[in-house]
Amino acid sequence: MNEQGEALKELLQRAAPGPADRELKRDLWPEMRQRFERPPVQIPLGDWALAATLLLCLLLFRETIPVVLYLL
Repeated sequence: MNEQGEALKELLQRAAPGPADRELKRDLWPEMRQRFERPPVQIPLGDWALAATLLLCLLLFRETIPVVLYLL
């Protein structure tokens, strides 16, 4: 690197220093195993029906697509 690059690197390191303690305080693997063993999130049937109705309306009435996008 050139001299300006080194100066910029030093300024950035002083402005945003990394964490002082970079070591983990505990093992994260047991928490990950618990997350994997949890049952997946169940989406209620009403939400699927609402999404299907919206999709059907958008397919049947294509001119409403800009309106729906505006309302989102």
